[in-house]
Amino acid sequence: MSNKVTIRRLATGVPGLDDLLGGGLPEFSFNLLAGTPGSGKTTLAHQIMFSLANPDRRALFFTVLGESPLKMLRYQQQFPFFDIKK
Repeated sequence: MSNKVTIRRLATGVPGLDDLLGGGLPEFSFNLLAGTPGSGKTTLAHQIMFSLANPDRRALFFTVLGESPLKMLRYQQQFPFFDIKK
């Protein structure tokens, strides 16, 4: 007898990424993005965050190194996924 727990997957909002992840990010998971400078880590994190954030599901972006928050926000506003209300 097998009592498998169903893991709910959350769509990332990134075309093609959900297929690679088996349907999206596992709900309640902690995800770390790593890569070389300029590889798109911050942009990917923000795209996923804006896709998933809503009044019932808050999002947190944490970084230890990188651009100043104001410079980062100005840059991210250029992308279609950016939603100032979220």
